[in-house]
Amino acid sequence: MVLGIVFASIFAAIFIAAIVVGLYFTISLVKTPMIEVNYKKHFIKVGITVCAAMIAFIASSLFFYQILKVTPSAQYVVQLILGGLLFSGCLLTAVHFFIIHYYGHNLPEKLDKWLFRIQIIGFTAAVFFFFIWTNGFAHYLTYPIPSGINFQHGFVAPGATDKDGYPIGPNIAFYAICILSGAILVYFLCDHYMYKEYGKHGILESTFFVAFPAGIIGGRIGYVVGNWHEFAGHFVDAFAIWKGGLTILAGAPAGIIVGVIWYLWRNRDKSLWVIFDIALPAILIAQAIGRWGNFFNCEVHGLAVNAENWKWLPEIIWRNSQFDQSGSFAGDGQIYLPLFFIEGVINLLGYFVLAHVFGKALRKYVEFGDVGFGYIIWYGMTRVVLEPLRDGAYQMGTKGYWSWLWSMAFVIAGTLMIVINHFVRNYLKKKNCTFNVKPYDKKLGLIASLVILAVGGAIIAVAAYLMTSNKFETIVAYNGFNTGAILLVTGISVLLCLAISIPIFVEAIRGKQHA
Repeated sequence: MVLGIVFASIFAAIFIAAIVVGLYFTISLVKTPMIEVNYKKHFIKVGITVCAAMIAFIASSLFFYQILKVTPSAQYVVQLILGGLLFSGCLLTAVHFFIIHYYGHNLPEKLDKWLFRIQIIGFTAAVFFFFIWTNGFAHYLTYPIPSGINFQHGFVAPGATDKDGYPIGPNIAFYAICILSGAILVYFLCDHYMYKEYGKHGILESTFFVAFPAGIIGGRIGYVVGNWHEFAGHFVDAFAIWKGGLTILAGAPAGIIVGVIWYLWRNRDKSLWVIFDIALPAILIAQAIGRWGNFFNCEVHGLAVNAENWKWLPEIIWRNSQFDQSGSFAGDGQIYLPLFFIEGVINLLGYFVLAHVFGKALRKYVEFGDVGFGYIIWYGMTRVVLEPLRDGAYQMGTKGYWSWLWSMAFVIAGTLMIVINHFVRNYLKKKNCTFNVKPYDKKLGLIASLVILAVGGAIIAVAAYLMTSNKFETIVAYNGFNTGAILLVTGISVLLCLAISIPIFVEAIRGKQHA
């Protein structure tokens, strides 16, 4: 075991050194005037460092078996080697291309497009191969896996206790690392888009350092308020944030509000709505990464379900999902529903829909601010749908209704904000005589209004039937009444959009009459 740790550490050091050297080459490249750059020579040098890092990564990984004191079967060794090579190679290639694409100046257009495409493919493939790599040793790990590092006891798992039976908490929690990693990644992503808009990096730097801690504080306050019964008798525990306990439903609004105020103060010459549409959807990426903290802590999961139905997941996920936060076993043939994974996938899908479908492909049909407000709707609806699937221990408030009702409020509030955004912008355009009726507005407004009316009306009709034909139960779970409540919120939100489509239709008629 000791020998395994020594050699694993040596190759891990070589792996890190190769990464550092490669990054040095790439950072030097982006600082060099593009007219003087020899791309072919650069990619060869970086390719060598990536290959060296890949080999060192696999060598280090293979010594895990010796550390774990196991003799793996051939299929697991193949998964470890193949997955590890492709994971490290795809990830490092994507990182280098990310840096060149986002920070290079005056790149050839064709090269820039390929850099963007390959980095997207690389990051996506890296996630896939990462789980193949973990499958190589997942079968031999001890579960639940560590949730962090304790300076006295080393790696500690959820529910771990010392020899006297007292709980051992991590001094460095993987939960915190996940949250911080997501926030940093999103900062650099947003920084790039602000650079494309204004030609300058670092515009969001001070805003990030203010909004992020504000979100953490807001999330803690929201958690304490929503679970006041836990703190009423010992209020001092409300300040023990290191023990865990945050809610995004309060943290996101707090971070957004404080960030907006700070940004307006520091960047009075720049449009708030540009950063609004860039940053808010990107929060979904940070949340998707942050949810992995729940995986390490074995928390915020659903009820126990049949494990066989979830064995399509990477082995490390479904095996760790057999345990809860106290380290208790779900039972033979069962796992706790991995809501962290489900919500993470939904959040990533939400970012793609908001940032790339509405933010780019359908940009001409939306106003500035709509994409940002769309984040509020998307995340609210995500929680509305997933909250009834949570284990009751992780539902906030009396009978779990605090977070569920706030999620519904998010959906309605986000829709109202989009409606108000359109109303105010159209009013200002008319006042400034810049409101133009487009040729297709009459047809678009009529069709959109009819579709919205039909869809929203049908959803509300089904909701009314379910809520009147089923008895109300004071529990946040899927039943006839609660399903009707979800549909009611959805239907109301859809019908609110008539306040956008009908004025378009009316103004188009008026425009034609005046012509």
